[in-house]
Amino acid sequence: MSEKAIAAKQVVVDEIKEKIENSQSVTLVGFDRMDVKEITDLRNKFRESNSEYKVYKNTMMRFAFQELGYDELIDDLKGSNALIFSNEDLVNGPKVAVDYTKEGDEQKDKLVLKAGVVEGNYQTAEQMMKIATLPSTEVLHSMLANVLQAPIRTLAGDLNNAVAKIAIVLDAVREKKEQAGEE
Repeated sequence: MSEKAIAAKQVVVDEIKEKIENSQSVTLVGFDRMDVKEITDLRNKFRESNSEYKVYKNTMMRFAFQELGYDELIDDLKGSNALIFSNEDLVNGPKVAVDYTKEGDEQKDKLVLKAGVVEGNYQTAEQMMKIATLPSTEVLHSMLANVLQAPIRTLAGDLNNAVAKIAIVLDAVREKKEQAGEE
């Protein structure tokens, strides 16, 4: 093999490594029975979710996985494979893939989640399916904010009620003194 060919392949391996390192999550999927139109439609769905669906040769992915220390992923490199890079939110890519498989009986066998990497940790297909069911990070942050605000809102309401009760008692005492002063 010529040095030029080796250099070109190293560029692809480096691209894969860079994309893996810069992604929130990476999902390895098999797509053996998909035609070009289906793949194009799927790519558009990934793009809409700020994810990227990219097909590489298995050998290039194997070299990248080895260099990054993700040897577990190598076992899943059989057949036609692609990588889904979730760039903004770690659930976006897996969620689009799982939603696609649920669109109909034909789709469920065409796109197969094989494994993934989330925050530098290897995930099995089952774990990636569970990750796909999680709410987005934005929704989780909102839920956390509501949970943290609830005790504060309750305390504010309780304090407001206590102040109102004190005001009623003081008003009653004032009225009583005024009545006592008139007599």
